[in-house]
Amino acid sequence: MATKKGMKEHGWLEFTYPPTGEPIRFPVGTVHGAGDGPTLAVLGGMHGSEFCGIEAAIRLFKRVDPARLRGTLMVGMIYNLPAFQNNLGFVVPQDGNNPGRTFPGKPEGSYSQVMAHHFSQEFLSKADYFVELHGGDIPEALVTFIYVPVTGNEAVDEKSKAMAQAYNIALIVHGKVQPTSPTPSSAFVASARRGVPAILTESGQQGILNLEDAERHLTGLRNVLVHLGMMDGKIVDTVQRMISEEHIAIRSEYEGMWYPSVKLGEWAKQDQVIGRIRDYFGEPIADVKAVCDGHITVIRTSPNTAIGNVLIEQDRVANKIE
Repeated sequence: MATKKGMKEHGWLEFTYPPTGEPIRFPVGTVHGAGDGPTLAVLGGMHGSEFCGIEAAIRLFKRVDPARLRGTLMVGMIYNLPAFQNNLGFVVPQDGNNPGRTFPGKPEGSYSQVMAHHFSQEFLSKADYFVELHGGDIPEALVTFIYVPVTGNEAVDEKSKAMAQAYNIALIVHGKVQPTSPTPSSAFVASARRGVPAILTESGQQGILNLEDAERHLTGLRNVLVHLGMMDGKIVDTVQRMISEEHIAIRSEYEGMWYPSVKLGEWAKQDQVIGRIRDYFGEPIADVKAVCDGHITVIRTSPNTAIGNVLIEQDRVANKIE
């Protein structure tokens, strides 16, 4: 896409998966600001049924006026288009992989790995800053929160934290990640490891397009644009921040039916029973207990559970939500 100041353009990044000849396609748009400034990349649809993030990405591209923008805004509307088109949660249907565990990808690998490679090379590599939009996939309810990858690169980490502070969401998770790792990761972690300040933002839940949740993303994104000096305006700041230094996923050790007994935003004490697993005849298998004193951030809402499924996510924060 040619750079033209004060212009918008949109289209498709198109590639081919060599072993089968299947297309790999990403709908993307670019807003070329009238003035000079950094490049912010925004991505929706890493998980194809997290519709609030997708809708926010589309609305952002439509609403930003290039005449009032400094720098470049790159927007990927839907990363995992195959999942979106098939109403699937979490995975790429071609290989069953979670795309949030595939970056920076491989030029020769599974379908999702090749997706990640091309998107990293043709989109993410151009960014000075990156925001990955999520919205709560089909089987999960969650509170709004922001995840900041803390790499140990102080200059990058502080810029990532500043973007999170600007987003106008109360709960900010500082998650430590290894500066380098051979294990594939999510796009925002891979970006931070490359020295690009990055955050993941959550607003929405259970695979539902709730426009209020989408607009919350938009408020945050406008705030980031103002924070980065890419737009004039006042940052909307209406929430009291809570910082979590530990985000813990409690996973199922059994197959069966899952019955949570806590609600989002509750404060659970360590070893408190927060749910139960029963077999398909209604007989109890196990109690599930909180692993720390912490805020209930995510709850699996599907009764179906298998070994390894995330049931509850907790955050250890300095203060409780009242």
